[in-house]
Parts: sequence; C-alpha cells; structure tokens
Amino acid sequence: MEIEMLALKEYWWKAKGFMERAILRNADPSEDDHVFWRKKLFTNMISYGFIVSIIGFGSSMTFGIFAGSSVVQWLNIVFIFALLSIIFNKKIMIQTRKILALFLLYVLAIVYIAVLGSEGPGVLYLIIITIFSAMLFPRPTAYWLVGLNVLICAGFGAVIQYKLFDSPLVESYDLPLWASYSGNFIFVSLISVMLVSKVLSGLEQTIKKEATLVSKLDASEKYYRTTFEANPVPMYVFDMEDGRFLHVNDAACAKYGYSKEEFLQMNIRDIRPQTESSKLLDMNSMIRNRNYTGVLIHVNKNNEVFPVEIETNVISFKDREARLVLATDVSERINYIQKIERQNQDLKEIAWMQSHMVRAPLANIMSLTDFLIKYPGEDTQETLDFLKDSSQKLNAAIKSIVLQADGSGLAG
Repeated sequence: MEIEMLALKEYWWKAKGFMERAILRNADPSEDDHVFWRKKLFTNMISYGFIVSIIGFGSSMTFGIFAGSSVVQWLNIVFIFALLSIIFNKKIMIQTRKILALFLLYVLAIVYIAVLGSEGPGVLYLIIITIFSAMLFPRPTAYWLVGLNVLICAGFGAVIQYKLFDSPLVESYDLPLWASYSGNFIFVSLISVMLVSKVLSGLEQTIKKEATLVSKLDASEKYYRTTFEANPVPMYVFDMEDGRFLHVNDAACAKYGYSKEEFLQMNIRDIRPQTESSKLLDMNSMIRNRNYTGVLIHVNKNNEVFPVEIETNVISFKDREARLVLATDVSERINYIQKIERQNQDLKEIAWMQSHMVRAPLANIMSLTDFLIKYPGEDTQETLDFLKDSSQKLNAAIKSIVLQADGSGLAG
C-alpha cells in the first residue's frame, strides 16, 4: 500500500510539473519575487483545480440533464475548451490569461444563475471567483470585483422585478427576498476578500523582506569572498575534523607553491616540516583548540621553511565545522628582532669595554699628567714611558670599540 502511495505521489508531481511548464513562462530576472509568486499560485490553482474541475464538469452536466437545460450542457463544453485554450496558450501574457479566465468564469456563473437559479452552482462560483481574485490579483482589483458582484446581483434584481426573461429566479424570489439573499452573498464576498487580502499582504511583505535579506546576504557573501580571494596575505580554510584543506586564496598558492587543486588534495600537516614531529603528533588537539594562534613554522613545496603568525576563527563552511586561517610570513619581522637583539648585546659589550678597558688607561694618563704638572723634571722619562703605554692601551680599546660597532651596524 505504501509503495502504491509513493508511486501515486510520483505520478502526481510529474503531472504537476508538466502543467506548470505548460502554463508558466520563465521568470523575468527583473521581476519581483512577490509578483512571480502570484503567477506560481495561478499555476498551482490550475494544477489542483484541474482534477476538481473534472468532477465539477461531470456534476454540472448531470445537473443540466436533470434540469432539462441543453444550454448548460453546451455552455460547459464550450467553457472547458475555451478555458483550456486560454490557460495553456503561452503566447499570451499570463496576466492577460488570468483576466480572460476570470471573464469566462464570470460568464459561466452568470449563465448558471440565470438558467438554473440560486439552486445551481452559479452563486457558489461567484464566491469562489472572488476569493481566487483576491489571491491572484492585488488588493484593489479584488475589491473592484466585489463591486462587480453587487452590480450582478442588482442586475438579477431588475430581472426579478421587471421579469425581463424567464428564469427560476423570477419564480423563487421577489425583490425584497432577493435583496436579502444577495446582501448576505455580498457580505460573505467582502469578508472573504478582506481576510484573504490581509493574509496575502502579510505574506507578500514577508517575501519582500526575505528577498531583501537574501540580497544582502548575497552581497555580504560576495564581499567577503572577494576579500578572501584578493587578500595579499595567505588565507585558507581547513576541516576541523580531519585537517583537510577546503578552500585557499591566490596568495596562499603563491606563497606555498601549490595550485588550488593540489591544495584541496592536501592536509594541514602537509605544510608543516617533519622536524616538528612532536607538534605534528598533537595536531588533532591543536586543530580543535579554540586558541589555535601564534607563530608556527611552515614549509612550502620546495621544502623551504619560514615562520608564520597564525590568526584563526572557527566558521561553518559548506555545512562543515572549519577553521579560517590568516597566515602572515613574519620572516622579516623575526630577522629584524634578532638584529635588534644582537645590537643590544653589542651595546652591552661596548658599555662593558668603556667601563673597563677605556677607563683604566685613561685614569693612568690623567694621574701621570697631574704628576708631571706638580713635579716637573722628576723621573720625566719614566713618567713619559708610562704615558705612552697607557695611551697605547687607550688607543687599542678605542679601536676595539670601533670594530665592535662596525660589526653590529651601530656605526652606520
């Protein structure tokens, strides 16, 4: 039984799809979604109403036979062929087809009321037409059709009052009774239009808001995709489950030397050097760690290693939990820091040399100079020898400092 129901559903969806393609033109790209939605609603009404109309056609023919009216039978036949020729004619704009179908339905309903009276399906058809109009057309059109129903009822009131032609209405109603009957009919029509229009108006607003939101999301996605692709810093996305690359930008391809196709066949471990085996062993926990940031060593296709600073965020990518990575090469920064550290060390050594190697001979020179000033002529030669020795030591210390400064780049 279940298999039969599935087969029946499959046949139904195929038939529905066939009817939709036979009725509906392709959507105009400039057409608003809520406008195209009304066209889709029209095709759905035709699709679902086709089966119901077969039953209705059979019942109308039966009613016409028992009522002894050949007019009804011929009218049903003409109506069916005319309606089908209009609905499935894709050369006619769908808005025009809706108007023509509405006109045919009104003609059918008016003839039913005139020939069969209120016991026939004519009044019911008018209510259904009014409700369908509220669904297929904007709100003002539906209210105009309620006004048209008033004119139709007024016309039949004139038929009853003045007996313009032979109709069951003339025998069943007088003018006050028909006014009461048609007043209730107009009231039901008006309430139906108000309720349906209110619901569909809210639905249209929802569709418009959804379309606006989708447009903004598309624009946002396009912006971030462009930012990702055009970013000069290597960026990539990998799966948090197994570390497989899901997406990379051009900068990553240029930095690591792999094409995008090669990247998508690789794992996050493939860009880590084997020398960091201890870190590789803990890669799974590293991938899942929310604080997966810092400086790491990466390796490119040519087995050249370089340090990168990692900044990451956890994202959803194609329904997978993934990590977005920004990998900045910090080789120059690290080299600069190391250079500064070497210079600082050289400055410390120069400061030590100044405090030890320079001060000692300078102090000797100053003392010997004071001695010569105070005691001129005494032990002059020995004092001069001491001065020469201290001067040579001072000169050697200065040369050492200069050499140290030149080697560290401080002299430049």
